[in-house]
Amino acid sequence: MEMNEQLLKEAGQVITKQSGEVIFRSGDAGEDMYVVLKGTVNIFLEQNGSSIPVARLRQGDFFGEMSLLEGMPRSGTAIVDQASELVMLSEDSFRKLMKEDIVLAWRVMKGLSSRIRSTNNELAKQIGNDLQEVSKLLHENAQGLSGSIMHIAASAGEIDTNERQLAQQIKEVQVISKDIGVMLEFIRNVATQTHILGLNAAIEAARSGEHGRGFGVIAEEIRKLSAQSKENAEKIADLTEQIVLNMDKITSSSENSAQRINEQADATNQMVASVDTMAGLAARLSTIASTLT
Repeated sequence: MEMNEQLLKEAGQVITKQSGEVIFRSGDAGEDMYVVLKGTVNIFLEQNGSSIPVARLRQGDFFGEMSLLEGMPRSGTAIVDQASELVMLSEDSFRKLMKEDIVLAWRVMKGLSSRIRSTNNELAKQIGNDLQEVSKLLHENAQGLSGSIMHIAASAGEIDTNERQLAQQIKEVQVISKDIGVMLEFIRNVATQTHILGLNAAIEAARSGEHGRGFGVIAEEIRKLSAQSKENAEKIADLTEQIVLNMDKITSSSENSAQRINEQADATNQMVASVDTMAGLAARLSTIASTLT
C-alpha cells in the first residue's frame, strides 16, 4: 500500500530543501508536520551541547507530528541529508487527509505507535540505568557512611574508657590531696609547738643572762624556722585547696563528657540503623531497575 502523493501535494505545501539545510531545530515552535517525498532527512537530538543522530527518514516517512497534534516545541533537529522534496501539512490539511487517504492515516497511526513504544522502551531503559546508578551510589555511600560511623563509635568507646580512667585518677589525686591536708595540719601543729618552745627557750636564756646568750640565738633561729614552716604550710594548704577545687571541676567536666559520649554512641547506633535501611532501599531500587531494563 502506497500513499497517494497527489492527495498529499494537493492538501499540503510542497517544499524543496538542499543538502545541509535545517528544516527546524530542537525547541523551535511549530504547528506543521512533514512527509518525505524524495531524498533523505536526518533527525538529531540535542543533549549537553551535542547532536546525537537518532533517525534517517526516507520516502514515505513523516516527522514533526507532535508539534502538529499537540502544539509542542520541536523535540529534535531536522537537517536535510540528500536534496529532498517534502510536503508540509497544517492541522486542517492533515485532518482532511486522514479522511481521504486511509494509507496515510494507517502509516501515521503505525508510526506514532512505533515511536511511542520506542520512546517508552528508551525511557524505561534510561530510568533503569538511572535507578541502577542511584542504587550503586546509594549503596557505596551507605557503606562508606557505615564504616565512618563504626569508626566514630569505636573512637567514642576509647574516649569513654579514657574518660573513666581519668576520672578514677582524679579521684586518687583528690584522696592524695586530702592526705596532704592532714600532713599540713600536723606541720602546723609542729610549727606552733616549735614556736612555743622557742619562746620558752628565749625566756630561759634571758634569765641566764650572759651565759644564756648562745642559747638565746638558738631560740631565735627556732622561732624563725617555726614562722617559715607555718608560712610555707599555709601556702601549701592554699595550693592544695586550689588543686582540690580544680579537681572537682575536672571531675564534673569529665562526668559530663562521659555522658555526652554515651549520648553520641546512642546516636551513632541510630545512624547505623538508618544506614542499614538505606542499604535495603538501595537493594530495592536495584531490583526495580532490573525489571525495567
